[in-house]
Amino acid sequence: MTRETLKLALISTVFNEEASVESWIHGLTRLTVQPDEFVIVDGGSTDETVLRLKEGFEKVDFPKPRIIVERCNIAQGRNLAIKNTSHDIIVSLDAGSIPEPRWLEEIAVPFREHPDVSVVGGKCRGGYVNEFQRKLERLDNSVEPVAGGDCNPSSRNIAFTRKAWTAVGGYPEWLTLTAEDALYNSNLHFAGIRTYYQPTAIVDWEVRPDLRSYLKMMWSYGYGSAEMGQASHHYWQQLMTTLFPPLILFSRKPLSSASLRYLRNAASALGWVEGNLRGRKPPMDWKQVDGVWMSPETLSTREGKQP
Repeated sequence: MTRETLKLALISTVFNEEASVESWIHGLTRLTVQPDEFVIVDGGSTDETVLRLKEGFEKVDFPKPRIIVERCNIAQGRNLAIKNTSHDIIVSLDAGSIPEPRWLEEIAVPFREHPDVSVVGGKCRGGYVNEFQRKLERLDNSVEPVAGGDCNPSSRNIAFTRKAWTAVGGYPEWLTLTAEDALYNSNLHFAGIRTYYQPTAIVDWEVRPDLRSYLKMMWSYGYGSAEMGQASHHYWQQLMTTLFPPLILFSRKPLSSASLRYLRNAASALGWVEGNLRGRKPPMDWKQVDGVWMSPETLSTREGKQP
């Protein structure tokens, strides 16, 4: 294979996504280019996700996916999907994330134009529709990476070479549930693997629609961050504002959505504390570097050895 004749393997993980399957499949059929192979791993859905997937893809002109059903966490599902592909460029799109028509075409461009690029991250555009979601939009203080620069892609919108995936040992399956893409990114960066931000590869995703689901997500993010050893200073700050609420007045926008920010901080901090106390520990051959766990494959790659 040359980079002029790229073969793209599309992978997705799903879990209880029956409500979004129809719109997701419709989004895929609008792509200007199609993947050369497609693997979906269902992590043990208890609804009709698998049935809806099979029925939906039978009705459209799109490569029929191989659907694997196996109870697993997100990282295990991603690795299982990759292991069941054969091409060298892996593209990940989560169920429920709707790609723009040129998404797959655009995310492949850096691999053709920049031989040193091994990971491409696309733009994830959140959907803020109802009043609660619009409140979350006002809380969003994330900074978009520079086009062509380093990035930390969400695995709802990422492409990478099989060699890069192998070089860091794949996604970290020992994590309980979340933070698998954050730890994967940390390992890629530490291994010296070139990432590239491609803002024209756009995927839309629905932001959590209500307070309960949002706080549950923030709790799980905190839990996963504790397991991977990420950003402890950030969670200490959230814990302090939870225990001593007046401290939130020292933030940049002290009166903007203060009650929602307090609840967010509390959920994140609680998840982080529980993750530190009860979370899973990595395998014995993983090592901490600046507080973040690195796989043995990543350490070998960093040292210039073949994984």
